[in-house]
Amino acid sequence: MLTTNADQPFQPATMLCAADFSELSNLALKYAAAGALAYGARLVVLHASHFEPPRYFTPGQIEALQAQVHAAAGALEATLRQHVQAVLGELAARLNISFRIVTGHAVDGVLATAAEEKAGLIVMGTHGRGGGRRLWLGSVAENVVRQAEVPVAVVRQKQHEFIDAARPESPLRLQTILCPVNATPVARMALRVAASIAGAFQARLISACAIEPGARPAGLSSANTEAWVRDLTGNACAVDFRERHGRAAEEIVALAQEAKADLIVLGAQRQPSLGSWLWGDTTELVLRHAPVPVLVVPRTGVADGAL
Repeated sequence: MLTTNADQPFQPATMLCAADFSELSNLALKYAAAGALAYGARLVVLHASHFEPPRYFTPGQIEALQAQVHAAAGALEATLRQHVQAVLGELAARLNISFRIVTGHAVDGVLATAAEEKAGLIVMGTHGRGGGRRLWLGSVAENVVRQAEVPVAVVRQKQHEFIDAARPESPLRLQTILCPVNATPVARMALRVAASIAGAFQARLISACAIEPGARPAGLSSANTEAWVRDLTGNACAVDFRERHGRAAEEIVALAQEAKADLIVLGAQRQPSLGSWLWGDTTELVLRHAPVPVLVVPRTGVADGAL
């Protein structure tokens, strides 16, 4: 069971990055490596090899094929090591990197490995799709974000980046963080993480409350929400509170563009009875259209005493 400590800063001791040798996972690997360097964290690079024998195989054939897959795992790890070295260059030698090869579905592999390694952060690359209502329908990234018990950083190409992808060993260019808030416990959790990161990198924190047309959430007003934000963040960082009126997702994305934010930090509420996230339109649309990387913080908290 993961525990939380609201008095401790976000300081992941272990980061997990899923690698599938694609261009997108290479970008995620660079983010994870830059973050591991900045936090002095151990980096676990995972590759999931999905094995699903044809239905017509006999038990004997399946057993033989499984033995071949197991025997090939060592060679696959060597390939993964070489790939990481090629992607990260000199930075690889400066990091404490562990490699994991798992057989099975990537989502299960990422979640199980995150728990086993006590990862405080998962970093993943994904294709953000602008069309259609559902985000990454059926994808690894979507399912990991929905089920993870630790924060998940989601990055994709063709967006504003806070790393130099050509030189991941260079300092993080993290100057402005945007964290939307509302009257929920998970917003408090996300705001603490955002403030901690902003303080660590001396970045400006923009905390925004978006008021939907025709409604104001109970207990929220510009004055008391700003006071709540400043009380919660304390002196951890400089805070710029904004109130926006309009559809929450649209206002968050627009504000991220206007403020040239480097990172959006969002909270995701989990429903224990269903074992999945309550995935509202706001979170879904922000993830789909965000021009910057998004860090999704679950209500269950963070590992490694990171919060």
